[in-house]
Amino acid sequence: MISPSFQARRGFFLCLNSMVHFMPLLKLGAGNAKLADTILTFSTPAGHCCPGAKHCHVLADRETGKLTKASDLLYDCYAARMEARWPTVRDARWHNKDLVDSLTLTDLVDLMILSIHQHKRFKKAEMLRWFVSGDCDSIKLRDAIFTTTRELNHLIHYSYTKNLPLFLDIKKPENYRLTASWGGRFDHLINPIDFPRNARVVRSVEEAAKLNLPIDKKDDLAYGPIDQPFALLYH
Repeated sequence: MISPSFQARRGFFLCLNSMVHFMPLLKLGAGNAKLADTILTFSTPAGHCCPGAKHCHVLADRETGKLTKASDLLYDCYAARMEARWPTVRDARWHNKDLVDSLTLTDLVDLMILSIHQHKRFKKAEMLRWFVSGDCDSIKLRDAIFTTTRELNHLIHYSYTKNLPLFLDIKKPENYRLTASWGGRFDHLINPIDFPRNARVVRSVEEAAKLNLPIDKKDDLAYGPIDQPFALLYH
């Protein structure tokens, strides 16, 4: 169920939104080729919002879409490639970043909740994946997401991150599933206590088998109830 604090604010939010569009909403998606349409999605610009990225660090220029790749790149960033190819995707992710950067923590929480509630698939949504593109890159954004997760506690919220220091010694909401992603600047922090749910990119089914890792094809292991290591096939 939706938390009482959000229920109490809902009328206020809807009233504001029915007025002169007091603020643009965050741009959210719903499903994709990999994810079910019951999963809402939030993204920011790939690479530009990924302070922990290393072997997958690729940037698409905000204006031109031209890609800049890290010198020690091992895996092309799919999200950055999509931004380079589709200006509308690039614009939507920068729109979200601009709003996140401009707001206070309190206003950001309110905007997140309103944006989710106003999405056309909100009533059918079961989960929300934060950062299909980008990563959590600030304490303010982390705290806003965790507050939103607690408010909208009828949804499972989940994300991948390479920005591991941001999630050390912090209590996550019970309905939030965090996957530490290998291949970043902070791999040395991944351990079974702090990050029991973690994912490695592999190039084949055989490689995953050698590592004794199940392969997550539809995010089932990323949002499922069990904290465990798993593999992702490179595409």
